[in-house]
Amino acid sequence: HPGLSTYVIRWLFPISKSGQGLQERIEEIRAEVSEAISQGARIIILSDRDGDAENAPIPSLLLTSAVHHHLIREKTRTKVGLVVESGEVREVHHVEILVGFGAAAVNPYLAMETAEDLVRQGVITDITPEKAVRNLIKSLGKGVLKVMSKMGVSTIASYTGAQIFEAIGLSKEVVDEYFVGLTSRLGGVGIEILASETIKRHHIAYPPGGEIPGS
Repeated sequence: HPGLSTYVIRWLFPISKSGQGLQERIEEIRAEVSEAISQGARIIILSDRDGDAENAPIPSLLLTSAVHHHLIREKTRTKVGLVVESGEVREVHHVEILVGFGAAAVNPYLAMETAEDLVRQGVITDITPEKAVRNLIKSLGKGVLKVMSKMGVSTIASYTGAQIFEAIGLSKEVVDEYFVGLTSRLGGVGIEILASETIKRHHIAYPPGGEIPGS
């Protein structure tokens, strides 16, 4: 499609640098997005694929909102659409908050692959893998529409980037930097704890030293 050139950004950060590495990588991604836009990109795909033992995915909502607000400050937000490709997304709430913080489309690739695998293993019967994926996509879409209707929002365009949420457990510093304008009445964790929790989950998939927990 002429005029709809895409640019893919891998949102991984080095776990060896913890919170500092997370912050630095977000800044690098912001600069990379701005450069891509200046080179004519009109669809930015934020992807957490290709992680490894040394590099973990940045929390999808944190990065999406960080990029969204960066582009607002740069006055280039309306030039691009943000597509989020994340293995984290597995339920309606995950889709709705990503859209609410700026995503124009969401690709829950791991959830779709899981649905296919459940059919192939026989856990889900009387259905094809392709139909299972279509059902998943339909249910996520219907769920988002139901949430929107309860909020009185009539179109997805009105919901995208609207931030009709309130944070619980995020520090003022994190909100002011990455979730501008979001209400967080109680305060809470900073970027270091967000990074450490992400790394803790990452170590389950990639155990330090290669050992298997419980073996």
